[in-house]
Amino acid sequence: MMRATGREATSGRGERGMTLIEVVVAALVMAMAAMATFALLASATKNAQRARQTQVALDLAQEELERLRGVPYEELAINTIPPPAASKLNPDSRIQAGNFALKRTPVGEYESLVVSEVGFSPQSEFTSGNPSSGGIRGTIYRYVVWRNDPSCPDTQCEGPHDYKQVVVAVQPKGLAGEGERGYVEVQGKRIDPEALNEPPPSEEETGEGESEGLTAQQFYLSDTPCSSGGTTTRQAITADHLVHNTLGTCASGLKTGNTLGAPDALLLAGAPDPDPENDLVPSFYDYSDDLYLEPNPDTDKGLQIRHDDSEGCNYNPTGTANPEGQIHRWVSDPMSKAFVMNGSVTLEFYTRTLNDAIYTGRLCIYLFDRSETGGEKPVANDAFLKDKTGTPYWVYEPGDGVGFWPRNMWTKIRRQMELADSPYVIQPGHRLGVALSVDIANTTGDALAIMYDHPNYPTRLEVETTASVPGG
Repeated sequence: MMRATGREATSGRGERGMTLIEVVVAALVMAMAAMATFALLASATKNAQRARQTQVALDLAQEELERLRGVPYEELAINTIPPPAASKLNPDSRIQAGNFALKRTPVGEYESLVVSEVGFSPQSEFTSGNPSSGGIRGTIYRYVVWRNDPSCPDTQCEGPHDYKQVVVAVQPKGLAGEGERGYVEVQGKRIDPEALNEPPPSEEETGEGESEGLTAQQFYLSDTPCSSGGTTTRQAITADHLVHNTLGTCASGLKTGNTLGAPDALLLAGAPDPDPENDLVPSFYDYSDDLYLEPNPDTDKGLQIRHDDSEGCNYNPTGTANPEGQIHRWVSDPMSKAFVMNGSVTLEFYTRTLNDAIYTGRLCIYLFDRSETGGEKPVANDAFLKDKTGTPYWVYEPGDGVGFWPRNMWTKIRRQMELADSPYVIQPGHRLGVALSVDIANTTGDALAIMYDHPNYPTRLEVETTASVPGG
């Protein structure tokens, strides 16, 4: 019998398959590859969870800062000073001898904490969503410090307590198997609404050029009609109601339907929060519960502003059936002293589509200086503030007119407006006003919904002004 050649022998082994050792080696290679793949997937999943937690923490910090903007200025303080923390991952580590470091890295710019018995707790635990399905737990830290405005002379801003600065930090709890997580933070400034408002000092008074010390005065859009004189007192919202007709004067009082009524008020403080730990309190109400404004199904809350009958931004609505539903106006209380506007105004508002439908929208924004004559039939005289091109209004369109209006949630929008005439001075006795209407030209839905006068949705005007702010 002849022996098999080398090629035939090799061929024979190939046909017999892999040896046991080769099978084991292949299995080990596959197992190692699988382990590496699973480790990468686990790491990617955990990184995604961390990123989601960070975003949720940032959103919570911003929401808390917005809520604190509505706290009366005299109550804007913490009720106790927390002990300093040893861990640098805890924001309490920036506390030192009753001061808090505004600068995080490197730690510095210590300012004295504002402490008062009427203040709020400096920290609280929170749970957002279901932690087992993407929600997070953690701690919210709150700090308020005194600030001195070095650009404001003592003749105008006496002492080191010119305004307050609020810091909100949110620290999520670590994921399973993790240690202590770091924190995110946001900061905001508040000025005293009782401070006097004087024009900036002249060169003769200071020996220098014009003061550049600017701050922002907040005016909150409310659901309370303006008072004809004195200070407007916010009214509690307890139920759905017909839309306020805001086409008259403050002396007109609260009116609905086609009867001319008082504009709603711009107030110096946001809506109070009776239960800061519960987002469902206070309830959401419909500020325009009129039959002609009710969508089907009826799920709307806040104010619904119908588009005008004619294209363009129309301060005086062109509709004849229900013009009160086509524009809404707000005015401040009369200025007790001259109020200097330094050229930049920002409207921050919350909005969404009706029933979360998909459509485009174009919102028209008007700023005006109002004086009202007295007598048996009061008359409102509105002088419109203009943009840099001389246009007496501003617009907001998502994506510069090519995007859809926000839907599925109340979405915060910030529209900054630069004034053509600056500084612009609203004289004593006059009121600052803002109005909103909807342009039919690029609004494919029937109306746009606006939410305000709610502690979680503080729609407001931010007005840059020199150092101090208007009296009531």
